[in-house]
Amino acid sequence: MKKKTLFKILVSLIFLILLGCSGNKENSEKTFTLKVGTVLNEADPIYKGLETFKKNVEEKTGGHVKVELYSGGQLGTDEDVLEQAKVGAGVGIITDPGRMSNYIRDFGVLAGPYLVDNYEQSLKLMDTSVYKDLVEEFSTHGFKILSFNYFQGSRNLYTKNPISSPSDLKGQRIRSSGSEIVTKSLEAMGANTTVIPWSEAYQALQQKVIEGVEVHNSAAVGSSIYEVTSYVSLTGHFQLLTGLVISDSWFSGLPDEYKKILIEESFNAGKQASEEVIAKDNEFLSKVKESGVKVVDVDREAFKNASQSVYETLGYKDLYEKIEQELK
Repeated sequence: MKKKTLFKILVSLIFLILLGCSGNKENSEKTFTLKVGTVLNEADPIYKGLETFKKNVEEKTGGHVKVELYSGGQLGTDEDVLEQAKVGAGVGIITDPGRMSNYIRDFGVLAGPYLVDNYEQSLKLMDTSVYKDLVEEFSTHGFKILSFNYFQGSRNLYTKNPISSPSDLKGQRIRSSGSEIVTKSLEAMGANTTVIPWSEAYQALQQKVIEGVEVHNSAAVGSSIYEVTSYVSLTGHFQLLTGLVISDSWFSGLPDEYKKILIEESFNAGKQASEEVIAKDNEFLSKVKESGVKVVDVDREAFKNASQSVYETLGYKDLYEKIEQELK
């Protein structure tokens, strides 16, 4: 009896193992499609990085993970795509900490004014416990952050009037993305803010609905925003670090080897794109100046001092101090 029982157990175990293998094989042979969107155009270095992401993911998964790219907001606004991802759709978006703070408020601290001074320092944020803990929390909100190393450059003020100090911003209507950290930072620096989708910023400047925008040089060129502004103030108030955010439930349905490929290739693509942004920044600025836009000398320290109150205003003071300590 004991031998028969043992034999039955062994047969059952073998059956379960074979069933599991069959299931894994079936899953690995399934085709998955990920639609990735960005508001940037196809000439932007970030989009070029996404093309590399698409190419490498499709090659390394043998075509079992297909990546479709959508530029210029074709897939929808950041908020629309995030809501689709949240409920399990196979979509992703290149977005910033400010928008992600709508789901986990503390994540907004990573977009804080003058938190870091350059890309190298921005990457060090990824090693802080503050960043790592917050990223883990996003799965409970339906999101998976593949990587957050897509650097789009330093944010500057492109305006119709010269801005050299915070006092010059008084009464000036400056476009905000709508994220709390951006709006409060601009207001702390002295501006009046108007929330307008980026796709409408050009027309808003043209029609004098606003007097300026805060934007990085590559996007100023890519969107031709320099055509409807007269001055650029190199305030460098934000170091725009963005990330590729997708659906956590869609990601969870992938075989483990595909998950690893997506994470690795997202980071590699972000690194490539960021290096191109940095290498071309002077080129972008030169094009802006050649168009007739004047570069304004700014009191950067004054802007930095004016914006520091934001961390306390938004309840980020403790997080800010923790990050500062870890970065040191």
